[in-house]
Formats: sequence, structure tokens, C-alpha cells
Amino acid sequence: MRPDVPAPAYTLGHAPAEMDRLLLQARLYGPVTARAFRQAGLGPGMRVLDAGCGAGDVTFIAAEAVGPGGSVTGVDAAPEALDLARARLSDRDRGPGAGRAGTVDFRRATLPDIALDEPVDALVGRLVLGHQDEPAAFLRRLAGLVRPGGLIAFQEFDNHALRTVPETPLAGAVLRSIGEALRTGGKDRGAGARLYSLFRRAGLAPAGISATTPMGGVEDPLVLPLTVHTYRTLCPRPSGPDGGTDTGREAIGLEDRMRAELDAAGAVLIMPTAVTVWATAPARPTT
Repeated sequence: MRPDVPAPAYTLGHAPAEMDRLLLQARLYGPVTARAFRQAGLGPGMRVLDAGCGAGDVTFIAAEAVGPGGSVTGVDAAPEALDLARARLSDRDRGPGAGRAGTVDFRRATLPDIALDEPVDALVGRLVLGHQDEPAAFLRRLAGLVRPGGLIAFQEFDNHALRTVPETPLAGAVLRSIGEALRTGGKDRGAGARLYSLFRRAGLAPAGISATTPMGGVEDPLVLPLTVHTYRTLCPRPSGPDGGTDTGREAIGLEDRMRAELDAAGAVLIMPTAVTVWATAPARPTT
């Protein structure tokens, strides 16, 4: 392993509860990611590498974009995530949409030190760069796996949008706790606003950028449940967001209490902004 390019570390872990949270997150952000990657140029027939694929959500999005003439390799270091991804792939191949998407393969490997038989047409990733100690070096190393002129597109969250409108006490406290937790641990887990500059530091000239902010009220089936699930994953502490003890019955009722508060205020819950930046892989220097 090269000493100047650290191995990735997914700091939220891969416990079943975190896998459930990621699947819920994928349901909300999946359409956002699909639109952004297609806007960036991901299309039919491409050979794609999904870096840090986790349970395979972005891999499957890319497979839909490239169609039956393309292929996607999802790479991750966590066997638990890959087991889930392969199980979902098996279900997909037996489902009604079988044959309409590109071929998919999942591989266990430590990024960014993966070796490929040949360069790919596109490199994509979602919520992976912000978990790296040296994200620019990480991105620079992975960019070398893409053919000159190929596509490099990554998506990260920007957490500055987190709030309710109008403000509500309990939901506000939960969102502040999430924001504080995301700023700890030495990682940039709200790297969306800095994604453009990260591409520049990696030696890549950004060709485009997009940003989408999901939001929803109490009737939305995903926004509030994902917020509560994220809070419980990031903030497993005895003190609850409203000063009480977030255990037992109170923990179980947190979503209900937030729902009642938001409903009474007629408030909307604003989620992290999904920022996508893409670039064209540069020509390799000649020797």
C-alpha cells in the first residue's frame, strides 16, 4: 500500500442498523443521484467503477444508466455491505426489470489501491470522499483508473441546510446533534460544499456541478424517519435531544414526538444538500 494514499474508513460502521439507514437514505437520494450522474454524462454502454459501493445503491443506479451494453463494478472493503449488495443483485436479476440494466459485479478490495485489467469509462461514488483522511490524494489515485476523456463524478452532502422552517425545539435539537456529530472524528462528512475545490486539489478540472436539497413535511414517508434513524446512529448517547434520557420508551417515541411537533407548527424538515461535481479524466503523461 502506498504511504501517501490512506485506505478508506467508513466511520459509521456496517452494523445491520446502519445498513438499514443507508437503504432508507438511498430511497430518498436515489433519484437525485440518478439525475445528477446522467447530467454528468453517464450513459449507455459505459464500463463503470463505483468506488465505495456499500450495499450497492449507486452501483444499481449506474447499471440502469449504462443499460444492457454496459457494466458496473462495485468495490468496497466491508464484507457485510458486499453480502447485502450481492443479495440485492440476486433479487434484481430475478425481478421484472432483469435484462434492462448493465451487468454488475461486486468486488472486495481496499480503495484506492484497486488494480483493474483495463481503464474504465467512468468512475463514480457517493458519500465516500468525505470519509477519507486525505480525500484529494484518494481521488487523484482513483482518477488514474479512468481512461483519458472518461467521466469522473462524485456526490457528497452539504449539511448547512439542516433545519426546520419554521423552527421547532425538538427537531432543531436533533438536527443540531446530527450536525455536531458529523463535524467530529477528523473526517469531512459534510464535504459537498468543498467538493469543487477537492476536485481542483486532485488535479481535475470540474466540468459541471449540481446541487439538490430534499425536504418534506410530516406526510413525507422518508424525510422524518431518515432523520431519526441518522440521529440514533450518530448520537448513541444517554442524553436525549430535549435534555431527557433518549433510551427505552422515550427513544422509541422520538419519531412520534417530532412528528407531532412538526405537524403542530406546519413545519418542513430540510435535509442535507446532495452536491455532485464531475470532470473529464485527463490524459496520462507520456514517458
